[in-house]
Amino acid sequence: MFASLTRFSVFFAGALLVGLSLFVSMAHAHERIGTFSHAVVTVSGDRVAYYLNLPPVTLELLRNNIGVREDDLADYFRSELIVMTAEQECQLIQLVQPPPFPSGNRLVDMQYQCPVAVSDLTITSLLFLDLDESHTQFVRLAPPDDPGNVQHEAVLTASVKTFQLDNVETEGSPWLERALAFLKLGLEHLITGFDHILFILTVIIGLRFMQSIKAVTSFTVAHSLTMALAFLGTISLPASIVEPLIALTVIYVAIENIVRKEIPRRWIWTFVFGLIHGLGFVGALKVITVSQSELILSLVSFNIGIELGQILVVAVAMLLFKLIHKYPWRVWFDRVFSGGVALLGVFWLGQRLLA
Repeated sequence: MFASLTRFSVFFAGALLVGLSLFVSMAHAHERIGTFSHAVVTVSGDRVAYYLNLPPVTLELLRNNIGVREDDLADYFRSELIVMTAEQECQLIQLVQPPPFPSGNRLVDMQYQCPVAVSDLTITSLLFLDLDESHTQFVRLAPPDDPGNVQHEAVLTASVKTFQLDNVETEGSPWLERALAFLKLGLEHLITGFDHILFILTVIIGLRFMQSIKAVTSFTVAHSLTMALAFLGTISLPASIVEPLIALTVIYVAIENIVRKEIPRRWIWTFVFGLIHGLGFVGALKVITVSQSELILSLVSFNIGIELGQILVVAVAMLLFKLIHKYPWRVWFDRVFSGGVALLGVFWLGQRLLA
């Protein structure tokens, strides 16, 4: 009787995991698109100029949303972008859209009038987050007569919406600011990447400690390698191929957990699959940075953030799995967990093939 109840509890827990994960996946299916934009901000007296560069993918997001018209953005930007100095809000007095660039990008030129001369500056941006919760905006402060001379830099996301400077005339450390911003971006990318997290958990769930270390290390080496090769332009695959392949890696590892009792050389397959996941990690990074020199720093910082997130996930998971594996029903737990992950992988695969 006790054994039956235990197995039922394990199956219930597995079903709950599948249900919750599926709900989260479906909730994010249409909201996490991965758009981005770049902004250069200049300050002159009581005026703030906000030059927002929108790539075609972000413009397409606007065109497909009936609540935001591309030819009439003033009201939208007035409500979603707040510029302040001395705790007083600056007013949007002019919005101009020059003809598009040959690349298809559009520049939105916004001029803000502040109640006093700008000394400190606070920018709060909710732009496009109502359309794509994963939208990333890169903001730079530069002198009006030399917009290429970056004084300060920030990356705004759903979790970091505010760019704040105590003194706009003080020179900052853009390289350090960029490194810290991309480290945080990499950490967020791993923590919010449910497919990557479930892949890692499914890899280590049935392994002993040293086997887990070998598998995770091979995964880290592999995805770092392909991130570097993709950055150099040596290899390149579109997201329409990479994302379904990532889903297939999740399915394979999950099924292997169910059908095989011992997996002594999992680190080999983990290395192979890590090469694929690396392409997924670097895909967005190549299009959201501007120059090669910036991309090197961004890549290294982004990868460090991913590794920190991975270490956190693995540490917590190994502790929990160690506790669970003390019980006789651990084999059932591993199989039900892996079965649930396999079903999610199938769902992701279908979703990505149809996208």
